[in-house]
Amino acid sequence: MFAIERIRIIKNYLTENKQAEVNQLSQMLGVSEVTIRRDLEKLEGDGFLTRTHGGAVLGSIQEISSDNVAASLLEDYNEIAKIAIRMINDGDVIMLTNGEINLEIAKHLSSKDKVTVLTNDLNIAYHILEAQSAKIVLLGGDIDYHTKAVFGTLTINNLKNFFVNRLFIEADGISNNLELTVSNIDMAAFIKEAVKNANERIIVCTSSAFEKNSFYRAGLVSDLCDKLITNHTLPEQYKNKIFNSNIQLFTSIDLFEGRV
Repeated sequence: MFAIERIRIIKNYLTENKQAEVNQLSQMLGVSEVTIRRDLEKLEGDGFLTRTHGGAVLGSIQEISSDNVAASLLEDYNEIAKIAIRMINDGDVIMLTNGEINLEIAKHLSSKDKVTVLTNDLNIAYHILEAQSAKIVLLGGDIDYHTKAVFGTLTINNLKNFFVNRLFIEADGISNNLELTVSNIDMAAFIKEAVKNANERIIVCTSSAFEKNSFYRAGLVSDLCDKLITNHTLPEQYKNKIFNSNIQLFTSIDLFEGRV
């Protein structure tokens, strides 16, 4: 199938359904997820859609601000961020990997005092700078155009100079066997190095990230984190798998489920 025909089908599908998942489009069109992501990148550049973790929603960033799908996503991000912010103490040194949920966490930092944030995400760094809500340390490296984050050898080398109280890792996908996957090979390498430099490691993701497989493996969730935060719609089967992996699971502000 030619690219122009794929683009037409994707546009029609989004117009009708308002959102789409990469793996869903890949199966529907019979092409790889990498090919679908390239198509979505082009359509995002045209202002037709906004990419999300594992998929896309109809409309530009400005247009979706009032869209029901986008509002639902923001509600999920906010729910997770409110849980995460309760784990951060005044005076903590934390790391936020690149991602929309971690950006939402950054937006809540004004409730904390004397927090230092280490990040590879330009949007997170800019928000904290503008809000003056924390001390910000931006890692150096090669800027990835699509994620607006830095990666590469320089980033990894800079990372080795720091140790943080809490690391918040944003996941693109978590497979059925609880393996964390991301869309960028440099991101996978970054996460593998970052977990070595943290006292407490916390994965953040929406419940929709489960059973999604991005292209690159970062490792088993049980090897990468001590805690996992997601929204309250996580299916029971995954709760049981997480419990059995001895990972503490947080699914709402007032509800804690886990095993130590």
